[in-house]
Amino acid sequence: MSAPALSATEAAAAIVAALAVQPSLRLPLADAVGHVLAEDVVAPLSLPPWTNASMDGYAVRAVDVTGASAARPVTLRVAGTAAAGSGTPQPLAPGEAWRIYTGGPVPDGADSVIRQEDTDLGRDRVTIHDARDMGRNVRSAGGDLREGTIALAAGTAIGPHQLALLAALAVTHPMVRRRPRVGVLASGDELVSLDRPEEIVAGRKLADVNTPALIALIADAGGIPVPLELVRDNPSAIRAAVMTATDVDLLITAGGVSVGDHDHVRGVMAALDVSLVFGRVRIRPGGPAAFGVLPDGRAWLGLPGNPVSAMMTFELFGRPAIRAMAGHREPLRELVDVMLAEAVARDPVLDLYLRALLTAGANGVAQARLTGPQGSGMLTSMAWSDGAVIIPAGTAPALAGTTVKGWRWFTS
Repeated sequence: MSAPALSATEAAAAIVAALAVQPSLRLPLADAVGHVLAEDVVAPLSLPPWTNASMDGYAVRAVDVTGASAARPVTLRVAGTAAAGSGTPQPLAPGEAWRIYTGGPVPDGADSVIRQEDTDLGRDRVTIHDARDMGRNVRSAGGDLREGTIALAAGTAIGPHQLALLAALAVTHPMVRRRPRVGVLASGDELVSLDRPEEIVAGRKLADVNTPALIALIADAGGIPVPLELVRDNPSAIRAAVMTATDVDLLITAGGVSVGDHDHVRGVMAALDVSLVFGRVRIRPGGPAAFGVLPDGRAWLGLPGNPVSAMMTFELFGRPAIRAMAGHREPLRELVDVMLAEAVARDPVLDLYLRALLTAGANGVAQARLTGPQGSGMLTSMAWSDGAVIIPAGTAPALAGTTVKGWRWFTS
């Protein structure tokens, strides 16, 4: 299984290019949250559908209340009342007002709603003693969205805010992309699952951290996690687990992708004729990460077994893979400028992906301070961080004040 070592950017782009978007289906609106639109949603009506008042008061013509003040009030005849849900009022004649409530339809001819606090609340005739609302408090039909225009484009993720717009447009069953099913297969003779805590606490075994961590990360990225049984470092057991996980779109393995005597995942995948896209990445942590496609179409992402490396490489490669399969327009994470608050040693060959706390800095550029030692075995470096920074390969240290690229977790 030989393939060139790529940069993280090259590897993520190669993954996105290799993956197909999931099929589309219609779902009830409440069930569509977390899915991505498979087609443009064209507005079947305008929002608001009619010109209406944005507050309680009186609909008038601005020309009829010009100059109204406490010293020189203006009195108009009240021709009717319009509340939200009421029928279309008669056109407004000169010298008339309509009593109106928030959301009520504004009669033709009216261009202002005088707030009721600036009136005597008259029923048959109303006296207006302030003209500050001339030309205000009227929401025009279609002022938010016009019928026939695109309300939400294909590739938009549906969250609570998008759901609200779809509900207003009476889109009860949007067409969305199916969320990808992502299998999690961890391996390691030294590991046990969390249902055996006594062995972990006694120091006889290590906890399988990767399975619960990756399940949470997959769900956060928009995939459907499919946990598989923890397997031993045994080629036959690994092969059997891979062959039985046929109901997943992406298979993520954690462990066994390095070159040690107990690393069997690469050999198993080679024996299964995986089409390898890349087999190594020029980064630390996570250099042994690999990606390919099995003959039956299932994508495979091989992550290192160290939990820090597994989580970091998931962020770099698993998250964009899931987002691409789910139909996001921009599956790759957006990086931002970050200023180092301390000097950081570089690696002469590898780009370093380091865990950090990002705090507000000058000119809108966040300051980054590393969360202690950055070894790939330091789980606290992940748990105490809120983001990551990238230190490009080089010989001279990156000094405090250097601007690099970074991102916050769980924001894109």
